[in-house]
Amino acid sequence: MDAPQQTPAPILGSKEALEMRVRAAERAHDQETVFGKSANDAAVKSGEEALRAMILINGGSSVAMLAFIGTMASKDLVAPTQLDIISAPLICFAGGLVAAMIATAGAYFTNLMIAGSSNRKQREYEQPFVRPTRSSRIHNWFGEVFRYVAILAAAGSIVCFAWGVIKANSAFGMLSKPKSAQVRS
Repeated sequence: MDAPQQTPAPILGSKEALEMRVRAAERAHDQETVFGKSANDAAVKSGEEALRAMILINGGSSVAMLAFIGTMASKDLVAPTQLDIISAPLICFAGGLVAAMIATAGAYFTNLMIAGSSNRKQREYEQPFVRPTRSSRIHNWFGEVFRYVAILAAAGSIVCFAWGVIKANSAFGMLSKPKSAQVRS
């Protein structure tokens, strides 16, 4: 007959197993912290690039429209009623530029408030080792407010640019009519 198999004696004691589990948990926590930091850094960098792009496209479009309007007006190629129509896209692009600048300021103040919140937390030697204070909570709250301001302003900048493109298309369609036809209408 077969003899019953004996369970092998554990190699590690319960205290040693606990220490290994704690070290494994700390490694996993550290890996997650590193990942979170790198993901946050990537998000901040992407946000900065997006804001730069919004400033560039709206600012460039504004300059192009100003040059176009100036040329058309100086050469007397458009009727006064047409000038109003072709200046509408400029207003949209300028609004998009202002919104992008507000978004940039909102992003700056978001980071400033988050850093201020972290710096104002109480450090202790008992768990939890880091505790929020009234001041850190206020800074955190304002950080969230500025974050939403930045998001809304960035969305507004994109909408202004799109609306400016639509207005420009409409204005250029209007310009295809001769000046004399516009004056008679």
